[in-house]
Amino acid sequence: MKTAHLTIRPFRPEDVEPLVTLFADPLVHQFVDEGLPLSQDVARLWVARSNENLASFGFGTGAVVENASGRLIGWAGFARPGDGSEELIYGLAADRWGQGLGRELLESLLRFAESRVISPVRATVDPRNDRSIALLTAAGFRLAERGHRGDPDSDLYLLT
Repeated sequence: MKTAHLTIRPFRPEDVEPLVTLFADPLVHQFVDEGLPLSQDVARLWVARSNENLASFGFGTGAVVENASGRLIGWAGFARPGDGSEELIYGLAADRWGQGLGRELLESLLRFAESRVISPVRATVDPRNDRSIALLTAAGFRLAERGHRGDPDSDLYLLT
């Protein structure tokens, strides 16, 4: 997928190091999984699983690359949490926040979801992640469940 400023492409083995670097920033990793930096092994697993999903389902999660610089500045796509659903996930480097790139990225992902008839579109968000909640609610997502699956750090948002 390509937008005015971003390209979402499949992860490549050479993306492991940039992912580890991206997740070294506490602002980036604070609301992802356990809120910890990404290790080399976990980054390799992300790349492998994302490519497995791409091969099996035709889509998954990939690298977000800034068109102007060619730099990997994030990740985005659809993950599979294990219950048969697809879940929207995304993240950007903190130095790219506040530039409208998150909105651009989300709009592209929602167009993709519509083309694949992914409905409802789901996203889980840490209730302290005000930026992501604002982005999702501006796009029409609504809070469906606090403490999703018993996790107080995960609220479920839906776009139907």
